[in-house]
Amino acid sequence: MKIGKLAEITGVSTSSIRFYEKHGLIPATHRRENGYRDYPETMVSRIRTIAVSKSLGFSLSEIRRFLPDDPTDQIERADVISNLEQKLGDVDQKMRDLLEIRKKLTEMITYMKDPERSGC
Repeated sequence: MKIGKLAEITGVSTSSIRFYEKHGLIPATHRRENGYRDYPETMVSRIRTIAVSKSLGFSLSEIRRFLPDDPTDQIERADVISNLEQKLGDVDQKMRDLLEIRKKLTEMITYMKDPERSGC
């Protein structure tokens, strides 16, 4: 299938697909005689996995670690669960960090509004 059709099916832009190929997230595909890339159907699932993973906050290097080298291989469920649990822990830590920053900002605002009553 041509890159435009793959982009349409997956909802991922053609430039992103080319980027994924350039950076090894999807294997380089063969080209037709006219120079067009010709992607196998298996790329649909792989591209969707990359797109969903990015939307969940995974970096491209993190995604690369859990994608199988062979795009026809299934992603190991245990690997996905492990990566999701780790990302959830990262998100929880970021939320704690942001709550601490929010608390400090609130204290600073209170102080700036009335330094004598804030107790800072």
